[in-house]
Amino acid sequence: MKHLVTAALLAIPTVAAAEPGQLQIDGGLSVIGPGYEHPITPHVSIGVETFVFGTYFLPWFDLGDEVKGFGAGLRPTWFAHENRRGLYVAPYVRGTIVDDESITGASGLGLTAGFFVGYAIGLSDKLDLRLGGGAQFIHAHYEDPQGEHQSFSTPFVALDALLGYRL
Repeated sequence: MKHLVTAALLAIPTVAAAEPGQLQIDGGLSVIGPGYEHPITPHVSIGVETFVFGTYFLPWFDLGDEVKGFGAGLRPTWFAHENRRGLYVAPYVRGTIVDDESITGASGLGLTAGFFVGYAIGLSDKLDLRLGGGAQFIHAHYEDPQGEHQSFSTPFVALDALLGYRL
């Protein structure tokens, strides 16, 4: 058993090194920004991203305030196929610096966690488009223009739209 575990651990860097990484633009429901994804195994990749964040849609449903800001996220993805196209499942977590008036202010923090289930479409040998849906939990606390501390926490739908370029 010890030799089997050792062999499996040694095989992971070889698999990852043989597959190219991917530069990405994430344009989902609440974020837009660049990222990089690196394959770990033939079916699993891990991505990091930075983005502009906004909850413009929450007031429409009376579920929270509109906040804006910048953030970073981590997104592991499991693919049903080794070519990283077709069905995928991607849990994610994102941290943000938020403000309720402008994108450049920094009066609070936010956290979003959720998952997507979707389909990765090969547009060409190098370009992929991922479209999916899922669920997320959004939390933010910040200071409003009157200096009052505000916060909200809510579940919401998650929509995924990601364009990737294979290196």
